[in-house]
Amino acid sequence: MSRFRRPSIGSVLVGLGMAGACLALVATLAVGPAASATEGPEIVVSDATVGDPADGEPGIHRVALTDAPNGLAGFTLELELESAGVATVSDASYPEQFGITTDPVVSADERSVTLEAVDLDDAVTDGAANVTLARVAVTGVAPGETELRVSNAQVDADGGSAVDPTLGAGTVTVGEPATDSDATDPGSEGTPANSSGAGSESGDTDSEPVPGFTGLLALAVALGVVVAVVALVPGTRRR
Repeated sequence: MSRFRRPSIGSVLVGLGMAGACLALVATLAVGPAASATEGPEIVVSDATVGDPADGEPGIHRVALTDAPNGLAGFTLELELESAGVATVSDASYPEQFGITTDPVVSADERSVTLEAVDLDDAVTDGAANVTLARVAVTGVAPGETELRVSNAQVDADGGSAVDPTLGAGTVTVGEPATDSDATDPGSEGTPANSSGAGSESGDTDSEPVPGFTGLLALAVALGVVVAVVALVPGTRRR
């Protein structure tokens, strides 16, 4: 007669221990890259879109500091357009919470701007996040894309300690001029590039992963490991 022999408690514990170790390894591999990618403060630049260059309406880039763990005393930033012929820097401004050390300085060729401001009223305190430093206006020259990147930065925390942020960049997209058919043909796809009447500002350049996908993948792998380990536990064969 065939019968199954019940596995010993020790064998089951060994199998569960091995499965737990594998699960911990999978969780570490899944979470590790995401955690390391977000370490440290960064100066980010939002994307901006400009419609028909002939309209003269600017697009607006938001410049922000992702984290200020020790507050913010002040900053000096230089931002530069990566290539010429697509857009020019036309203006810049600071939030009202900052005292202006100098007015924004746009270079003679309109490809760069220097920003300098201080937090006189201690508006940015320890642990602040997503702090708007400035807004930079760009005007379209010709259809195409280029980047507005932070080329140099000096950022000081409260107390005078230096902050060493990662320097980011945002994309400026200049659209094609609208045509009569774009404006009147109900069957045309999309909308005219300048339908809003002004350039638009998008959110920060940081991309978000698909929620829950990594966790589900790790769980599926872990369950597969558990099944495999239990199947290999000694003492479950038929006699």
